[in-house]
Amino acid sequence: MSQNDYEFNEVIHATLLNPYLSKENFQINCELITKYNIRNISTSLYFLKYLNDAINYKNCKINTLISYPLADIPSKFLSEIISYAKEFGANSIEFLPRFFYLSDSKEEDFAREIEILIQSGLPITLIFNYYKLDSNVLSKAINICLEMGIENFQFGDGFEPYINKNDINQIIKLIGYKSKLKITGGIKHLDQAIEILNLGASSIGTSDFHMIFKDLKLL
Repeated sequence: MSQNDYEFNEVIHATLLNPYLSKENFQINCELITKYNIRNISTSLYFLKYLNDAINYKNCKINTLISYPLADIPSKFLSEIISYAKEFGANSIEFLPRFFYLSDSKEEDFAREIEILIQSGLPITLIFNYYKLDSNVLSKAINICLEMGIENFQFGDGFEPYINKNDINQIIKLIGYKSKLKITGGIKHLDQAIEILNLGASSIGTSDFHMIFKDLKLL
């Protein structure tokens, strides 16, 4: 497929996570999101309240990352954090599971945290790092998630290289062709985005979304 076959404002998810963003740069990003009519934003709990003032929520979906980047939020706080996210306009949750549970043979604890997310009623995307997870842990985690009805998976957490073509094919086989796959990490240009989407990804997350839309404008 070519660039004409995709609604890029739908499939490109703007990522606003950089804790070093100045207020000025944050505002510039929000203006670009509005300019390109980007319909999905992935952001942190901290930035939620600022997005509330800068973005028309009626025009986009706010995906809020919790337990990221270190999966270090105790389970007993998850419900409260999700309630906070809802209060400030989150439409869905992106969550980095505690994979340590699986390496410690605590599958029930791993699943229990995901169940808390499911009970929130918000759509859930679970985050994986394909290159850092042991293959047995990865397979076990995906099987548990699929059994629990999880449909949205993100591969890429900001701490891995650009995911190559062969690995994306393997990821799709792991999660199944009915699941939705979001790829993040190192995606800066239109040709990269098109290649990933052509391989079967449903969406792309990038903080360099403006570069992709700049490439589109040059065509």
